[in-house]
Parts: sequence; structure tokens; C-alpha cells
Amino acid sequence: MAALIGKVAGSVVGSVVGSASSGANSQTMTIGLPRPEVERFWREPENLSAVLDGIADIRAVAPDRFEWALAPGSDDTIIWESAVVAEENSLRFVDATEADAVQVQLNFADAPREQGTEVTIRAKTPIPDLLAGAGMFAVLYRARALMQTGEIPTLESNPSARKRPATEEA
Repeated sequence: MAALIGKVAGSVVGSVVGSASSGANSQTMTIGLPRPEVERFWREPENLSAVLDGIADIRAVAPDRFEWALAPGSDDTIIWESAVVAEENSLRFVDATEADAVQVQLNFADAPREQGTEVTIRAKTPIPDLLAGAGMFAVLYRARALMQTGEIPTLESNPSARKRPATEEA
């Protein structure tokens, strides 16, 4: 766990905006889809990788076991193996070796007036900033967009986001 703290602190924390004073943070968002569909979404590692873009790449290594590559593409990539624990109205990703050490929990509830599903994400990490306030909001925002529209909002195709070729003169 000390290796996780040391390596992630330098690379991943810088990519997530937000801060917190404790190891447990939460954020809630309403997604305009039925609960079973929303719950299924979060069980797919491809979906998790998409909404955690730049923070983690996730793949299934066994039934109910995911491997998370934190800070993907950097020299300081950290691998975390989690067990997927499904409970009534929630889904938890817990450390495969120390269940209380690291945990990401999703709670599901019917939204008022049949407006879909309320999803609350809670993260207990050794580094509170890993998934704090704005970072958790971004994850839920991306997930909602992907579920409701089929795509995640991006600026990649906007002219302001294009990089100039190295040969072009300013």
C-alpha cells in the first residue's frame, strides 16, 4: 500500500481536480435511465475505463475481479486489483487483499418522480485527492453522458483543442 501512496501521489493526483480533508468523499447525480440499466453499466470494465479516462484503465482479470492501472501511460503506473462486491442497491470495488484499505462504492436509488436513478459514488482511498469532489463529479458526469447519449463530451475535435504540427510556422 505504501507503494500505491508514493507513486499515485506524484502522478494521478495532479490529473484530478478537487481536494478533501478525509479519506471518504461522495458525490450524487441523477441519470435518466432505469436502475437495472445503470447498475449494469458500472459492472463493465470498458465503461469504467471510459469514464475514468486519464485516471485509470480497468480490465477484468477473473469473474468479479478487476485490475485497475492508475496513471495509465506514465512511468509510475500503479496496478490495483479489486474485488467486485454486489449488494442490494450498491456495488463496491474493494481491495482484493485488504478489504478496508481502498474502496470505491456506488449506491443506486430510484430518483424522485420517476426521473431515473440517483447514483452516489463514495471513494475511500489512501490519497483523498485521488477521487475527490470535482473528480467524482467528472466521473458521474461522463457516465451520465455516455449512458444517455452514447458518447462522452470532449473538446478534441474543436479547433481550439487541436495541436499544430511541429513543422508549421507560427
